Amino acid sequence: MSDPPADSGDSDQAGVVLGRSSTTESGEHATRRRVGIRVPTYAGLFGSVLLVTMASVVAYVSLNQIVQYQSRLAEDSIPNLSRAVEVARQSTNLVQSLERMVAASSPEEHQRVADEVLQGRQELNRMVAAIGAGESFSEQAKALSERLDMLETLLNEIYDSSGRRLDIRASLEVLVDELGVINKRLERSTGAAIDDQGFYLVTGLRDLDDAAEPLSQRDWDNELAHYRDLIEINHQTTLAGLLLGEALVLSDRDLLGPIEERFQSAAQSIMRVSGRLAARPDQAGPVADMRRLVEIGSSVDGVLALRRETLERLERETAALEDGREASTLLLADMEKLVGEVNRQAVAVNTGSQEAAATGIVLLVALTLVSVVGAVLIGWLFVGRHLIRRLVELARNMRDMAGGDLEVPVVATGNDEVTDMANALEVFRRYALEVQRLNLVEKLAQELDVKNQDLEQAMDRLRKAQEQIVAEEKLASLGQLTAGVAHEIKNPLNFVNNFSEVSAELVDEIGEILEEAGDDEADMAEEVEEILDDLRVNLGKIREHSGRADGIVRNMLEHSRAEPGVWRDTDLNALVKQYRDLAYHAIRAENTDFNVTMSDELDDKVGMVEVVPQDISRAFLNILTNACQAIEEKCAELGANYEPELDIASRRLDDAVEFTIRDNGPGIPSELRQRMFEPFVTTKDAGKGTGLGLSLTADIITRHGGHIEVDSEVGVFTEFRIRLPLEPTRTPSPD
Repeated sequence: MSDPPADSGDSDQAGVVLGRSSTTESGEHATRRRVGIRVPTYAGLFGSVLLVTMASVVAYVSLNQIVQYQSRLAEDSIPNLSRAVEVARQSTNLVQSLERMVAASSPEEHQRVADEVLQGRQELNRMVAAIGAGESFSEQAKALSERLDMLETLLNEIYDSSGRRLDIRASLEVLVDELGVINKRLERSTGAAIDDQGFYLVTGLRDLDDAAEPLSQRDWDNELAHYRDLIEINHQTTLAGLLLGEALVLSDRDLLGPIEERFQSAAQSIMRVSGRLAARPDQAGPVADMRRLVEIGSSVDGVLALRRETLERLERETAALEDGREASTLLLADMEKLVGEVNRQAVAVNTGSQEAAATGIVLLVALTLVSVVGAVLIGWLFVGRHLIRRLVELARNMRDMAGGDLEVPVVATGNDEVTDMANALEVFRRYALEVQRLNLVEKLAQELDVKNQDLEQAMDRLRKAQEQIVAEEKLASLGQLTAGVAHEIKNPLNFVNNFSEVSAELVDEIGEILEEAGDDEADMAEEVEEILDDLRVNLGKIREHSGRADGIVRNMLEHSRAEPGVWRDTDLNALVKQYRDLAYHAIRAENTDFNVTMSDELDDKVGMVEVVPQDISRAFLNILTNACQAIEEKCAELGANYEPELDIASRRLDDAVEFTIRDNGPGIPSELRQRMFEPFVTTKDAGKGTGLGLSLTADIITRHGGHIEVDSEVGVFTEFRIRLPLEPTRTPSPD
């Protein structure tokens, strides 16, 4: 940072030299005569103005004649042409409106389309009247009026027919609703009657509270006939309803005849059977529904008659639409004749306009040639060679300097104002080059300091965030262990308490024996020895279960310890079994109804394996806790229909040991299996999981030189396979 002052001094010296050079050059220029660029520029501008004025006069005369022709075209030909095009468009819209009227689905839509058609007809009549107002197109206007009258007749026909069809549609909707209610009632009543009659024929009971009629007293002929009538009426009413539904969706009138014949046959059967059923008091309601069903289908205002009228009207409307399209085609042909006449008149007017324009063009071309030749001479001799070339070079130098390129010097030629600009730009370039070099060095130094500080801060934040996330995950898993640890410690403590009480009783018993001892010391010694043996056994049990409780607490402390773990030989079979029980009891502490069938197939050949116990236990706990939680979710979903199972297994391979943890929970979808070991991937609700458990598990297994695999089928099972080498790689823990 001590160099810039020296550079600044050099720049000052360069500025003095440049100032002297500029002064010297200015003196030399003053001694020479120079015209500059002012006089040639003014002369060129005056010549250009003169040529433009002459061209404007010629253009005015020519355009005045063209305007006279164009006014005739605009006042007569073009309006009629526009009206003809509009009539063609409106006639097409009118035919489309007829189609919309036929397709209208409600009276409101039908009336809205009719109003639009009426407005279009009025507009068409007005335009045809305007076309016929002049003498030139009266015959064409008369032909257009005849076509419009034809379209109006078709329009009235379609309007009346489609309106009636919408009324029929409303009536059919009412009948269809009533038909649906009747079909449901008949289905319930006839179905119940068939079941009751069949029950009577089998058991002889009319009601469950009545006594069964003897077989000799039953009227079998009438009862069987009544049962067959019920079955037939159920079939015929169902068939009649289906036939009416099929008739409602038919689009071809020729197909309606067979349906009507089949319905009449079904109706006759219904009326015949209903006459026999009417004699029974309990069939009064169903018989009325059956006869109403026949009436809905076969009456004059019934479904079949209204549907036939609808299809007939649709056919007539379709024929009217075809006639309307034909009339529209004829109307368009008349419009083409009208357009041809208008074009003929327009061509005549345009010919006169072109002749006037041709005369003006000849004169303008001559003036343009003179202008072009003069402009080329001025541009080539003065502007191009003397001015533009140097200005372009000067502009290029300025753009290079603006873009930061200050290395190329500015070369000045000539003896005019452009030369002065080039000399001044060269002085500016030299000063800017020195300033740029100084600023660049200072800016790079500042940016480097800022980037270094930002990088250090980012690394600190990342390190703290990583430590915090790992600590929170440890606390979360520790919280899950609490209930399980409490249950696991409770069992050995109960053993210790029980055996301690028994041992105290044995000591009291020894005292009583010693007090009661007499001459037979041998018998007493034998009895005391038996009690002492029991006492030794009890003390061994106390020491065993105390050691078990101490191991649980020690494992819990190792699990929660923040410092890196120690590699040591560990009984992994006991470890995975212990953490399976802890995970199970942790869930059961929160949900007392939770239960699971657990099994283990642990290979004794696994033996002791050198690992970091607190890390491997954390990996086992994460997987086992997830398995128990998944089983709990499936239990809540399936209830008693689900038998939860959790299996663990181990086996010794040639150079590794493999542990398998399998549950029959809900399984893991394939799309989730692909990213389940990524950080923060979780399926739990917010606040119930960090999504780091399996990610940390995979990291732990990887640091031990092993690998983890997952196999799952949705709704069936999930299986984790963990393989650890017998010779660990001892990758340091990130803790």
